[in-house]
Amino acid sequence: PDGDGIFVSENVSFGHTRLAIIDLSEKASQPMRSADGSLVLVFNGEIYNFKEIRRDLESKGYVFKSGSDSEVILHAYREYGKDCVNTFNGIFAFAIYNKKDGSMFLARDRVGVKPLYYYWDNNKFIFSSEIKSILEHNVERKINKDALNIYFRTLYVPAPLTMFEGINKLETGSYLVYRDKLLEKKTYWQPDDFENISSEQEAIEKVRELMKDSVKKQLISDRPVGVFLSGGIDSTLITGLVSEITKSTVKTFSANYD
Repeated sequence: PDGDGIFVSENVSFGHTRLAIIDLSEKASQPMRSADGSLVLVFNGEIYNFKEIRRDLESKGYVFKSGSDSEVILHAYREYGKDCVNTFNGIFAFAIYNKKDGSMFLARDRVGVKPLYYYWDNNKFIFSSEIKSILEHNVERKINKDALNIYFRTLYVPAPLTMFEGINKLETGSYLVYRDKLLEKKTYWQPDDFENISSEQEAIEKVRELMKDSVKKQLISDRPVGVFLSGGIDSTLITGLVSEITKSTVKTFSANYD
């Protein structure tokens, strides 16, 4: 980790451990507060189109103190409210505390690359990117038998279930609002909007175009970028695209085990 931080207010506390990718300075440290101190953010992930969103927000009068994608989330939430998630292209799990109305807004990316777990017993609300953090708060360690049954059949536990009774996993493409001891959950995206493809050649060209655009967006970093090679088609294809886009030699890494 490059750093960590805490935020403590009446009945609310945030903790964050940071691996710095975008804007390595202290200005991008978390938990991050808005300029007026009314909003507080903890965020895990990357927003790949944060520069485009930032330009749009600056045109609306927003002023930025850092070059981070985290601050873009804060301002986007102030501008668009819950709909801010529809503007983000990235992998993310984040929470924003609004000190003015005491609400908490939590969201997870469209395909669930970043995990987000939560616990609610009608008295205390706890969330984290890992279950073991929740278990630090005197939460009963009771096996969820439904989840265990599903795991034995599928080798997987689908959201919102986890192996622990009372601890849930936020579904992909969803957000939570916690306010006045009430939880509201909503799905903001699901993969049901497909274009008609007229030919195999069109499909090939479309996949290539989308792959290249996706890889290009994910090369934005203030750290050196490399590729893990598994020896399979997927990582080889990504490496080829990185080389094509950057027009340079790509740093690759492989791991071998006896």
